[in-house]
Amino acid sequence: MKALSRLLLLLWLAIPSVAQVTIQDSFFGMLVNKPDSFPLKVPVGSVRLWDTGTNWFQICPTNGHCDWDHLDKWLATIKSDGIPEVMYTFGKTPDSISSNPMGKCWQARLGQCYPPRDLNPDGGGSNAAWKDFVHAIVEHNQHLDHSRYALIKWWGIWNEPNGHNFWGGTTPQLVRMTKDAREIIKAADPSALILSPEPSSLTKHGNFHDAGDWLEGYLSAGGGQYIDVVAFHCYANTNNPGDRPYAEDVLKMVSYVKEKLARHPEVSGKPMWMTEGSWGKTNEANFRDDDSPMAYITRFYTLLASTGVERVYWYIYDGNPNDCCGTMWTQGRGELAGAKAYKEMHKWLLGRTVSHCGPQGHLWSCDLEGPGYKGKMVWNDEYDKTVTADAGGFGSYRDVSGTVAQVGQKTVTVGIKPILLEAGRGK
Repeated sequence: MKALSRLLLLLWLAIPSVAQVTIQDSFFGMLVNKPDSFPLKVPVGSVRLWDTGTNWFQICPTNGHCDWDHLDKWLATIKSDGIPEVMYTFGKTPDSISSNPMGKCWQARLGQCYPPRDLNPDGGGSNAAWKDFVHAIVEHNQHLDHSRYALIKWWGIWNEPNGHNFWGGTTPQLVRMTKDAREIIKAADPSALILSPEPSSLTKHGNFHDAGDWLEGYLSAGGGQYIDVVAFHCYANTNNPGDRPYAEDVLKMVSYVKEKLARHPEVSGKPMWMTEGSWGKTNEANFRDDDSPMAYITRFYTLLASTGVERVYWYIYDGNPNDCCGTMWTQGRGELAGAKAYKEMHKWLLGRTVSHCGPQGHLWSCDLEGPGYKGKMVWNDEYDKTVTADAGGFGSYRDVSGTVAQVGQKTVTVGIKPILLEAGRGK
């Protein structure tokens, strides 16, 4: 099975990639669970509001009756941390509006995964409840004092519509919701960006294709004309006993999304954002040492940068490290090892492009280039093993802890934690 997986990966790597993008501060997005976790201890370009008590049913439980206090607290807290703009993802229909208020939504609250009752399965109907909410939150956002509150600038139409706990409606309904939301949002702020609904792919159960397949259905139904950004989620995770996440799996997920997008000229040239991802829920018993999260974070971001994805939103900064999902910091323990690697990786990528990522056996490498700069990141993809890498032409290297060392005999030994080979003698 692993041999087949590696063969598929090599085939996907052969698919032509988009032009490489220079990594900006905006590439580094974050999801945060609690306002009390601010100020953040890692560099972040923007925050995505999800799992923050700011969903539709929480802000406006009945049509025309909204309480903005909690949303405003988040926007003020984010702004106070020097982050001026925010992404908001719609989701979770109020009971009073749901077309099936007692309908099961897998493990989530009853009724919240269903579309509004005034929206027909074919996308017809008044859709007035949805339009009222979009208008209300957009108007509230526009009239805040943005010297004190972060501005919602990017709008995701729905969270994980391929998940039973988030969406029990049809794709034509989401196309109609996108159309109506776009008209309202763009009228208030023409520079705002409308994101597609955000389907998820994950390694667990082999669901590599889920995001790409869902997006193709959405685009085939006409959704592409209403979006500015193609958004999706990637979780390279596993719950298999004795196994650990394999960050390289994100390449298969993104490549499949790109393969599907190539069939739809209406989205040609539109950016791709990975708006949620990490190792997610995994077999934490095999992932609690410092090396594993440090290695995963560095590889995950670097490989996504190589695909042309323009933004990555990590899930989640302040979760429960004994349960879920990608935690970097907790109130009790402070900064975890993954956060230290994230900060070092940020230095490696910022202002540079990443290209030519691929394996030779179990040895991986990626080229990093910037103005007057060339480097090569190398690592081994096997846990608890090391390999020897050619370091010819490089004088020094950095590890994910920030330590600089000199290249000795034109080779270096690497494990799961990447090192960055650089010309000259580092400082």
